[in-house]
Amino acid sequence: MRSLKHLCIVLAALALPINVSAQVQDCDRLAASPLDPQKQSPGLGYSHLNASLAVPACKRATEESPQTARLWFQYGRALEKANRLPDAIYAYQEAVKLKSGAAHNNIGELYRDGKGFQKDLNKAEEYFVLAASLNSPEGKSNLLALQAQLKKVAGSAIPKELVGSWAGKGSVCLKTLDKKSLSKWYGMVFTNNELKKGRVSDYEIGPDLCTPQKVTGQFPSYTIAFDCKPGDDGPYTTIEKFTIVGDQLSIDLNGITVWKRCPN
Repeated sequence: MRSLKHLCIVLAALALPINVSAQVQDCDRLAASPLDPQKQSPGLGYSHLNASLAVPACKRATEESPQTARLWFQYGRALEKANRLPDAIYAYQEAVKLKSGAAHNNIGELYRDGKGFQKDLNKAEEYFVLAASLNSPEGKSNLLALQAQLKKVAGSAIPKELVGSWAGKGSVCLKTLDKKSLSKWYGMVFTNNELKKGRVSDYEIGPDLCTPQKVTGQFPSYTIAFDCKPGDDGPYTTIEKFTIVGDQLSIDLNGITVWKRCPN
């Protein structure tokens, strides 16, 4: 009897790693992507992924093996299929920390499609570049497609959505941007082919005049390279990112500033 009892204990001990490993195997079987270079099973197309089975399996797998990139990616994929986007983004970000090319690609797709994030093609491109560098075939194809799309809208004309007057925080909207108005206004005026911008300290000499050299992106986010001629100094170049949200304009240039659109 003692030997039989001892044998049962040994068998139970041997079975434990197999049961633990089964959690990982279930996640691989239920949520792996055929396009993930780190996959350990053939994978399933997104339309065939059963979220109700995959989510709990991959949750257990990430708890068992929290330093495995592909499991976090697969967990995120299952959560996205379950339409739990905040949770999916968290899981993808954990996979990104562990150098998952597939997770970089999927976050890029979310930025590209405005799903879970505000739509941002430049941010999407950043993630696709990283995905491609980590040998994600989907990242590579998405990068080429997005760059072709951005190239179509690249040019030197100010996007029509930006045309008009914008006032900085605490400034007053005025009709013109001239020497007198600048004493009350920190603002910008976009035309089809020029940007005028000025600060209170500039009002005696006039605003900076900036000509766009390259415009990339699409609504609501644009990146514009300008050649500028200030009234009191030498010429300079600048690259600024503009994002339109309703009647507000977010500008990213060494920090975010928010402007408001002035009435026509």
